[in-house]
Amino acid sequence: MNVADKQEATVYFEGRPIDLTVERNNRARRVRLKVGRASRRVVLVLPRLVSLKRGVEFAQSKAGWIVGQLAALPEKRIFQDGMSLSFLGRESVVHHSPAAKRGVWYDQNVIWVSGKEEHLARRVRDFLKKEFAAYALHKARETANKIKARVQKVTIRDTTSRWGSCSRTGHLSLSWRLALAPLFVADYVIAHEVAHLIQMNHSVAFWRLVADLSPDYKKAEQWLKKNAAYLYSFSAEI
Repeated sequence: MNVADKQEATVYFEGRPIDLTVERNNRARRVRLKVGRASRRVVLVLPRLVSLKRGVEFAQSKAGWIVGQLAALPEKRIFQDGMSLSFLGRESVVHHSPAAKRGVWYDQNVIWVSGKEEHLARRVRDFLKKEFAAYALHKARETANKIKARVQKVTIRDTTSRWGSCSRTGHLSLSWRLALAPLFVADYVIAHEVAHLIQMNHSVAFWRLVADLSPDYKKAEQWLKKNAAYLYSFSAEI
């Protein structure tokens, strides 16, 4: 995507302001709106030759739709003391231990977090990213060995449009939120991206390979479709 510049704009629904981030995209063919599932930002995408005025008028005409999309998002889940969550397939609970000097550690299904409370949410997120990175790298290389492929690197990101991606050079990118999904779901996404090392497409041959690597892939896809909004609701930001 080639975004030339970003601006801010505001539209209104029944007197309530709705802030927009305006993105100019030289590849866009039409005016469109996006509501970020994780960021909760409303983005107005404008083709190069469409005026800001016309774009804002379009967004204003869709103000009711925007409000509906925002209302449909589940309540944001900020990591906090006492929160229950699934961590790499294990039902776990977050526990704040302010006097401890160990950073963040995992013991008997508890994610222990030391330090000040205002840093707890960020530290939990960073812990999940770090632990999932180690797990994903091991799992990706183990899976790649089955098809005589090679994974060079795994990067964990805060993605908002897809759960993973794979480059021709063997570099996998995965969403940190998969650490909160059932293990068979995370394993499926890893297998999906590893399969792209052999088939850089979504052909019949690709899906056959995915089925070999992840026999429950259809079940995993259904889980992601049903629970995507739930995963995106977790946040380290108020």
